[in-house]
Amino acid sequence: MISEIDTAFWPVYTAAAVFAIVYVLVVTEKINGGMAAIVGALVLLILGIVDWNAAFTHHVYLNALLLLLGMMVTSAVADKSGIVHFAALKLIQAFSGNLSAVLISVTLSAAVSSALLGSGPALLLLAPLILRIGKILRIGPVPLLIMSVIACNLGGMTTLVGNVPNMMIGSAAGINTEGFVRHMLPPALLLLVIHFILLMLIFRKEMSGIRSRRAELEKINPASWLSSSRRALLSLSVLLLMVGGLIWHDRLQLSSGTVAAAAAVLMIMINVRSTEDVQQVREKMDFKTLGVLIGFYVLAGGLVETGIISEISMRLLELTNESKVLAALMLFGVTGVLSAVLDPVPLTAAGIPLIQTIGLQMGVVRPSDLNELWWALALGCGIGSSGTLAGSVAGVLAAGFAQKEGYRFSYLSYLIVAFPLTLLALAAGGWYLYAYVLQ
Repeated sequence: MISEIDTAFWPVYTAAAVFAIVYVLVVTEKINGGMAAIVGALVLLILGIVDWNAAFTHHVYLNALLLLLGMMVTSAVADKSGIVHFAALKLIQAFSGNLSAVLISVTLSAAVSSALLGSGPALLLLAPLILRIGKILRIGPVPLLIMSVIACNLGGMTTLVGNVPNMMIGSAAGINTEGFVRHMLPPALLLLVIHFILLMLIFRKEMSGIRSRRAELEKINPASWLSSSRRALLSLSVLLLMVGGLIWHDRLQLSSGTVAAAAAVLMIMINVRSTEDVQQVREKMDFKTLGVLIGFYVLAGGLVETGIISEISMRLLELTNESKVLAALMLFGVTGVLSAVLDPVPLTAAGIPLIQTIGLQMGVVRPSDLNELWWALALGCGIGSSGTLAGSVAGVLAAGFAQKEGYRFSYLSYLIVAFPLTLLALAAGGWYLYAYVLQ
């Protein structure tokens, strides 16, 4: 029972209840998820449980939303040039229609892209390609999408720029990119291989029947899908410039959202010529996903501001009797499970002061002396975020893209496959943490 939270009881119960109701509505898809999330967020804001100013300065990451909006527009407009279909056909023909080889290439692309660009931007770049591959091969894109979401989350946890929690942890703990790669890359690679093998076994029926269409695929001319060579070349140039800008935006003294917005404007100038083109691009935009992200930023902020997350963590950590090893394992388990259903950003925001408080209680002065706890937090958030679609930006975006294209890729269908795999991954991650980090 939560009894020592420094606030009135009704905001605590209200924040928890609203979050639970909205989460169930989004997962079951009984109503529009974006609308449900926005309404739930407004309830917390109107009741004063979440401060309006804090919502837009601390909980809602405006740069992240600008980045996602810019990437969505860029992806939607780039599709008009035909380069997405061209790339999908080239990839399939390069591997002679071998779906396993295609899946491996897409998985590696997702992992590397997310390590360099972040999991959300990486998924936005790859989702149109993945969906087009599914259409060409006449299969549902679910195996490719699930593997891509997991690969984006695992790849993103290996570098400081791979996700927002890593940036927060690196800043608080004084850990550089080299340190993150050295500690996080081994478990990420191991889990990527394990997930790939298990998903190939789970979806082995979907993988069959491709060989009979290889001859048909070889006859298709990829260049026939390009609207014009000039537009395709210019669109590709904008995509390459955007990728470079996202990698080096700090050196350019630009925010990642500004880079994505500029790329969107350039892509519109190249490919949009009429009001009909505008309408086609608008139809491809996924405003529902933006609504879900904005709403859950505020809803998760309510759990942080009312002290629910901090109280749960503190209660569990009291069981460790100030043992750093037990505290790290406990922190890893708690964040791993919670980040499957909550955005890991507010979890990290709650976890950082928690670790710092533990350090003060232990008389620790340097943040590096608490590295075991920092790695536990980073590993838990990175692995656990693949448990449900709502656990990561990449997951929410994948669901939005699939549904926009008319595919059945629900939160529940993903949960049935991914959550057991994530529990297995958390067990493997816990073993790695104990055997190689805490010893």
